[in-house]
Amino acid sequence: MIGLISAISIVLCMSFPWNISPNFIFDFRQVPFIIGILYGGRKVGLTLLFVLLGYRYFLGLGEGFYTSIIIYPLIFLAIAFFSAQFRSTTNFSRKMTIAIGANVLSILLLITVVSFFKVNLSVSGWVTLILFYITQVIVMFLFIYFIERAKEENYILSELNELEKLKMVSDMAASISHEVRNPLTVTKGFLQLLQDPSIPFDKKDFYLRLSLNELERAEIIISDYLTFAKPSLENVVDLNVAKELEYVVKVVTPYATMRNVTINVNTSENVKVAGERQKFHQCLINLAKNGIEAMPEQGQLTLTLSETETEAVITIEDTGIGMSEDHLKRLATPYYSTKTSGTGLGTMVVYSIIKAMNGQIQVESKENVGTRFILSIPKVT
Repeated sequence: MIGLISAISIVLCMSFPWNISPNFIFDFRQVPFIIGILYGGRKVGLTLLFVLLGYRYFLGLGEGFYTSIIIYPLIFLAIAFFSAQFRSTTNFSRKMTIAIGANVLSILLLITVVSFFKVNLSVSGWVTLILFYITQVIVMFLFIYFIERAKEENYILSELNELEKLKMVSDMAASISHEVRNPLTVTKGFLQLLQDPSIPFDKKDFYLRLSLNELERAEIIISDYLTFAKPSLENVVDLNVAKELEYVVKVVTPYATMRNVTINVNTSENVKVAGERQKFHQCLINLAKNGIEAMPEQGQLTLTLSETETEAVITIEDTGIGMSEDHLKRLATPYYSTKTSGTGLGTMVVYSIIKAMNGQIQVESKENVGTRFILSIPKVT
């Protein structure tokens, strides 16, 4: 990329030169030529040399062409010697010293060749030439500065991304450890109690059932993490969204009744989507339970199904405590939850499942008013 950009820059610079005298013109071709060699290395520099000389030949023969044939191979050899050192160092001051030194060296070589050809310049011509070269050094400085600044910013962004990934892994590990340890600890305690021969048979049976329930809960938790980590759909079928919503309502109604929450359902549309039934249920149940838990005393949970030309739109709305802008930004991030005992896993799973179904999620929320989740999923035609 640096070679292509430098080559185009050389051609453009040579196409719009600066006339110092009738037989003497200058341009900024040295800037992209030197930058290309320093950043691209010898192979790129050699290519740029052929581009420069080839285009100079295309512009016409004359003293300028023969001057270029002599001076630019010398500049290439001189700068190529420093190219590896320039690219290997990470010190900005050293890079700038090498770049400016290479520029000054090329200027001295050019002045030497100009003097050899005995080009007649007036005093004002020499003053203009000196000012031109000072400008060229400044331009070189600015280019190197902005290139190094951009590289540094890209490096910092890359490091931040890596730190974010490490933090996510750390949070996930902490979440898994916390969630799985609880049922395993309970199961361990019950199994230790079963070692006591004096415990009645009915108590042992009770402890066994509780142990199995806790192990099943641990299995569900691990399954949720796998769903989040690899949200692929296996048994994909056409799902009648209205019927699936009716099933979800039946599942969460007892939980809503315990919390004095009324569930309203609007599923007049007959819409189908492609997905895995169990994971689709898991997604909707998670959102419905979150909505119910967001209403500590009482409230209304509304599930609405509508459609556009291409999508099924499921809206799950509660009249709970709502979320702030900061909560919305952090929604579905690992180990983040608005509930004191939550891990954010349920919401992460929801996002993973909807993403696997090629759908999108939009969240609207206002504190002390409520939250609305809008799921848009492609329809099956």
